[in-house]
Amino acid sequence: MLDESPSLGTMTEARGSAPAFRVPPSARLAQVLACVTLLLVLVGLVAWDVPLARVVRSLYPPVVSVPNLWLALFGDLGDRLGNGKTLVLLSLVVLAVGYGFSHQPWKDAGRQSLLAHGLVAVVATFLKHAIGRPRPKFIDTSNFVFSSAGGSGWDSFPSGHASAAFAVATVLAVKFPRARAPLFAVAVAIAVSRVIRGSHYPTDVVGGAALGVVMGLIAVRPWREWRTAASIAVCRLAPFLVVTLAFLWTIVSPPTTGWIPQALVCGGGALLLAGLAGHVVWRVHAFWRPVWLSGALARAFVGVGLGMTTGSLFVTTVVLLVCVAHWIEGLQDPRNLMPAGPVGMRIMVEEGLFVAAVLVVVVASAWLKGRVPL
Repeated sequence: MLDESPSLGTMTEARGSAPAFRVPPSARLAQVLACVTLLLVLVGLVAWDVPLARVVRSLYPPVVSVPNLWLALFGDLGDRLGNGKTLVLLSLVVLAVGYGFSHQPWKDAGRQSLLAHGLVAVVATFLKHAIGRPRPKFIDTSNFVFSSAGGSGWDSFPSGHASAAFAVATVLAVKFPRARAPLFAVAVAIAVSRVIRGSHYPTDVVGGAALGVVMGLIAVRPWREWRTAASIAVCRLAPFLVVTLAFLWTIVSPPTTGWIPQALVCGGGALLLAGLAGHVVWRVHAFWRPVWLSGALARAFVGVGLGMTTGSLFVTTVVLLVCVAHWIEGLQDPRNLMPAGPVGMRIMVEEGLFVAAVLVVVVASAWLKGRVPL
């Protein structure tokens, strides 16, 4: 999920001074677009906060059935795993292993995960009481009431469990890249469990996840580079938050009619096919590949096409912003400018899997459309 790409900044070193990062203007534009995308995602999710809270509340009737019992167990497990004591204990275990076996990466991971947990605890606690958003159990209407002095129960945004889980997961993912997928899978499960449990709204856990990733990446970099770390975190997180927005929009919005949604769907399908074809041409190093074609541009076409197939102008706009940011960032990344060469079987298999995965997403989106009516 997170890697420190050279496209986000170039290391420069002046004589007699410490190394510093020089961020090119194009990278700054990508960072601004990523920040705007993050804000729009939160705005888009707010509309479903109360309706989804009511749906979650309906899953826990007085007489609990077997399926709802499993949901309750899932919520309780996420509550325990994302608890501050559990995460601090995990960091201490990693730190103890590092010192016990004299392994420096484990020592750094333990110290930095403790630091990330401390940073996110301070910032999240301040935001909770400064914003004063009530928990879902206190909301019976669609009107939001905020009180910075509301006391217990008026501390919903951001989710402390989600922010702490993502902060620790970010540090450990940077230190142990091979464990990145399971680490973030557990963090996502903890965040989802907070919504299933009825303790938070979707925007609470999304805001908590963003805060956790930012603080986690700040903790693993030198202090003088905290701005660069925050920018990298936002750029890396934005696509995943856009996917979250598109997924929720798909499952809660019924199929729409009218010429605008239909035009978006048709145009999205054409753009999606063009993007897939361009990605295949770029990856297999065809001799007739145009010089302007890059992997970032092809993936941007695919992303915008997928966004348009939702039939939502708002989702399409948000997806367009994050795809433009990805393309601009890719202009500075040499990995997107692949030289011509022979096509190996591994590349063909990977490209086939990529195309198949995109088509599966399209089919799944059509099947999930409006499955959770609000």
